[in-house]
Amino acid sequence: MSLITAIVLSAIFAGLSAGVGIYLLRYRGIVTEMLGMMIGMTMGMMSGIAIGFFMGAATDMFISNLVGVTTGLAFGAVFGRWGGLMGAMDGSMGGFMGGMMGGMLGVMVNISPLAVWITAAFTTVICLIVYAGLIRLVQQSNLKQYAKDPVCDMLVDIAGAKLTSQYHGETVYFCAAGCKRAFDKDPERYLVQSLRSKASYGIEMPS
Repeated sequence: MSLITAIVLSAIFAGLSAGVGIYLLRYRGIVTEMLGMMIGMTMGMMSGIAIGFFMGAATDMFISNLVGVTTGLAFGAVFGRWGGLMGAMDGSMGGFMGGMMGGMLGVMVNISPLAVWITAAFTTVICLIVYAGLIRLVQQSNLKQYAKDPVCDMLVDIAGAKLTSQYHGETVYFCAAGCKRAFDKDPERYLVQSLRSKASYGIEMPS
């Protein structure tokens, strides 16, 4: 694979990845910390693997790893931050690993044009399938009901919530035991801001 071809393919895949991220922006309001971590890791890893591979098939290990890791880190951190600090960290880690794996794979299969193009097609298809799965996962999450943790403002899936408190006949949901303890010690402190900001997303948004 020539360097120009690798650059063009990398630019196309980067644009596609950005398109997926922009599409997912419509669901940003329901992204929990866990879902944000999943988005960041997937975006970072897939973009890093594909672009690292394209560059590895045209250059050497150093350049392919540099480009793949940098791209993966950028996509992982930008889209993972929807899930807070943990999302950004997991996204960056996924991008780092994906960039390295893609770069090494590109260099390793660069033994013949046929091997390069077969692997390129296979890698691209796999990445696209994973992106499709990510979109579906986020869309399904949109159908769940969430409540906002009054302590840290994180969204909590009501159906799977294990940490709750009762206050003036209302159920308050928490994402972690620390948040529940803090609320139970001084509920008025947090309920002055908002007793419970319950976000219901039972209506599927248009795809």
